[in-house]
Amino acid sequence: MSQEPETNGYDDGGCDARYTRTTCLWGRRPDGISDTLADALSLPPAPEEIAPPSAPPGAGAPTVLDVGCGEGRNAVRLAQRGARVLAMDMSAAALENGARAWGSTGGGAGGGAGGIEWRRGDARTTRLAPGSFDGVLACSVLHWLRDESQVADVIARLQAATSPGGVNALLMFNGGHAYRPPAGEMRLPVLLPHDWYLARYDGWTVLSATDTDSTHTHTGHEEPHTHAVTRLVARRGVGG
Repeated sequence: MSQEPETNGYDDGGCDARYTRTTCLWGRRPDGISDTLADALSLPPAPEEIAPPSAPPGAGAPTVLDVGCGEGRNAVRLAQRGARVLAMDMSAAALENGARAWGSTGGGAGGGAGGIEWRRGDARTTRLAPGSFDGVLACSVLHWLRDESQVADVIARLQAATSPGGVNALLMFNGGHAYRPPAGEMRLPVLLPHDWYLARYDGWTVLSATDTDSTHTHTGHEEPHTHAVTRLVARRGVGG
């Protein structure tokens, strides 16, 4: 499952600074879309405790790419449920935070244990072999790309890396609400319509697609704020 990352010319969009300010920025609990992907891949049920597996998965385990894995909360969940995971993030600080959050099995560019291979890589440029993953997860990543064209390009790259019959699971802000940046941060996400994302998966079987509001707070943005969120899970055709 090893891929060859391109490591020159990183533009992390401020991710390193964000992860450096706060260890375990998004916490340890995985987003529900990681379990939705695991269910679509027919992986075993999740244990109650969230922890990296102590041993690698067995032969024939589904392979999953977690793009923008951050500190690994979703990668750990997928590995815990039996997947062989390539956890990729462009932020070295995120991977270092993951090492602290999960112990020796988490974080550290190039490391691998318990079914997770950690790699520093950029979804815009890292070479991904065609059809090499049974599942692809992109959670809170696509809306931080530069513009609509770049989002479309990255989705196409992730689709190409998905095996026939494989599943993509995406979570991103959409254009249903304006984005209010926290104090001191001026970077704005790319907010595209929910239906724009659905159109990218024309020809795939859409397993679930929701457009919901999410009001919350988090470290660095303590004021309650609302995002419109697209969650999209789709299966590639066997002949696609």
